[in-house]
Amino acid sequence: MKETVDYKELTDYGEYNKIENIQINAWGFPDREIVPKRVIYATHRSGGVVIAAYLNQEIVGYVWGWMGRIDPYGNFIYSHHNAVVKEHQDKGIGIQLKHEQRKWALEKNFKTINWTFDPLQSKNCYINLHKLGAICNNYKIKYWGDMHDELNIGIDTDRLYCNWFIDSSHVKKRLSNDFEDYTEIINNDRYHSIKTTSNSGILKVKELDLDIQETIVFAEIPINFTTIMKSNNELAKEWRKETRKVLTNYFDKGLSTIDFILDKSITPWKAYHVLSILESVDS
Repeated sequence: MKETVDYKELTDYGEYNKIENIQINAWGFPDREIVPKRVIYATHRSGGVVIAAYLNQEIVGYVWGWMGRIDPYGNFIYSHHNAVVKEHQDKGIGIQLKHEQRKWALEKNFKTINWTFDPLQSKNCYINLHKLGAICNNYKIKYWGDMHDELNIGIDTDRLYCNWFIDSSHVKKRLSNDFEDYTEIINNDRYHSIKTTSNSGILKVKELDLDIQETIVFAEIPINFTTIMKSNNELAKEWRKETRKVLTNYFDKGLSTIDFILDKSITPWKAYHVLSILESVDS
């Protein structure tokens, strides 16, 4: 029998300690990195959004954001946390939490939700850019400074600052599973900004192309960056440095990350940022 997950705003302060526990479970946060429950509750009480996922009446995940205003985006929701306990990850709970947050924001007449994510984490990129339809043209170098959780320690905390134009046709197409097909060009080398080589399953950067003139540019990243971070710190740093060059270069040329694709025709899978010029967003 399929387990039923319920989603609702977290209004009872007595349950907010569970959010602190999820931060530890999902991300391996040390005490110094945990956002205290009283801070999260304060943002909720002042108009922010905290939505919890309940499985068998237990909180197994949550999404948290608050209201912001920065030009050129105007008023928006900044979505800071989207976390699910390890036991229940990869079950669609995290992405459904984003859908619930979008529903909440639309009801409050917001048109944009912004957040940051690591451009080298393929699973997050696939969900944010491909499934949800967020777009990015803003690269933040060392955005979080030095972090001390088990994943990020020793690695520059570069992030993409993304925009999710939640009422746009771009997003609506993605949410209805209407995706672009890059099959005809994915294997054409002239579209690839990062040329790679693989030895014993270890993907490395061979060379960069920073002057592609095509309307589509692919930027390959490892499918398993978390594993690289844990096993080969120097290679992880190299990937950070090289992808920083590529993404900042093409963002400066006016391109945005508009999609993220997985090539499942080979093993291990290959993962690519898709960059192009975004003509307009009807939001």
